[in-house]
Amino acid sequence: MKKVRTKKDLLSHPLVDGFDREYQPGAIDDYEYTYWLYLKGGYWFKELQQGLLHEPTIARLCDEFNSMTITERTDGF
Repeated sequence: MKKVRTKKDLLSHPLVDGFDREYQPGAIDDYEYTYWLYLKGGYWFKELQQGLLHEPTIARLCDEFNSMTITERTDGF
């Protein structure tokens, strides 16, 4: 699959269910906002064994997303 580079790429990915921006000053590396990305039900990031990512910038969210393997969950959730 093509690498994501922008918020638009993330939102148009067929396995992405949603995306949130949250005001959390200092939560990650002293950034004021953080970003959450959620995969559609039945999928997760194999390395994390969860269906979400949390990063302080869109660029870091894209990098993290691109470095992960998305697989179907086999644990019944």
